[in-house]
Amino acid sequence: MNRMPKLIGLDLGFGFTKCTDGQRSIIFQSHMRGGIADGQGRGEPTKGIHAIQVDGKDYTVGDDAGGSSLFEDFARRPKRLFETYGRHLVLAALAPFSNFETPICAVVGLPVAFFRQWETQLQEKLTGYHKIRIYQADRTCTRKNIYLPKVHMVPHPLGTFTNLIMDGDGGFRSSDYARQKVALVDVGFRTTDVIVMDAGRLCNRGNRTIEIGMANGFESIAQRLRRETDLIPDLDRLYKAIRMGFLRIEDQEYNLNNLRAETYQWLATALADRINDTLKDDWDLERVVLTGGGATDIGEDLAPRLDGDVVMIEHAEDMRLSNAQGQLSLARHMWGVTGLCENDRQ
Repeated sequence: MNRMPKLIGLDLGFGFTKCTDGQRSIIFQSHMRGGIADGQGRGEPTKGIHAIQVDGKDYTVGDDAGGSSLFEDFARRPKRLFETYGRHLVLAALAPFSNFETPICAVVGLPVAFFRQWETQLQEKLTGYHKIRIYQADRTCTRKNIYLPKVHMVPHPLGTFTNLIMDGDGGFRSSDYARQKVALVDVGFRTTDVIVMDAGRLCNRGNRTIEIGMANGFESIAQRLRRETDLIPDLDRLYKAIRMGFLRIEDQEYNLNNLRAETYQWLATALADRINDTLKDDWDLERVVLTGGGATDIGEDLAPRLDGDVVMIEHAEDMRLSNAQGQLSLARHMWGVTGLCENDRQ
């Protein structure tokens, strides 16, 4: 029986994996380790999925993988992410969207500097059938057959640009961005991706993955807390504490507002220097667009330090989903809202 394919936008980043079908979204740390942990992770990154079995081997996923994930730096070891864990992370993200072997057609985003090197290998690994098992925290196990007939790879943050020029159904809308020369700056957890679009086309120069992201600031704050308290909060707790401005440890509350402001200012300065240097030859840029989860945190500090007319996009749910949402629009543009292109229907 033929089933309508489900269309997915998926963003595989060094810090987080993000996935959406337009109705629900999933975000979890791009972190795995062998075996099944005890399920005591604080986060619920994969909406109940605690571990995954791929090719007969068990892996704990995301926040529940535990260990020193805050300091697990895939950006310095990209082969470990793309070759060892990339397929596994994508399947873990897709599993909640897979029902009764319904085909899934996905547009998957990768960091721009590593796109050409890994796009073909990952696309080949992902296309086809995958038999997996998923485990909830209570060790409940479910078998899933994930079928990916179509996988299209794009560089970060092309998804954000797509979101600016297309509507949710994948149709083009009137937009100045489609005619202008713009730079898109995606501030992520581990890295910052920069691309330049000229009249809707990706330029050959001005594209770069900068090894500076929000983790640099979080690690600085975590080290300060370790010196003062001998404790390092897990990433999920630290992330929330930094945003709230305080952290409670053993009935003592630590105000993080001044430390956060100081950290964000030096991080924004260091990142702006690298971004301005990357774009120094593109003197005719009309806009610089800030996107990504990190833009939510340091956008106000970063924007005044960047050359040119800077715009920060908004996202109704979570800025970390900006690329995945745009990639979903691209999937609908390529394959139709139903997932069936004209050739498929014929």
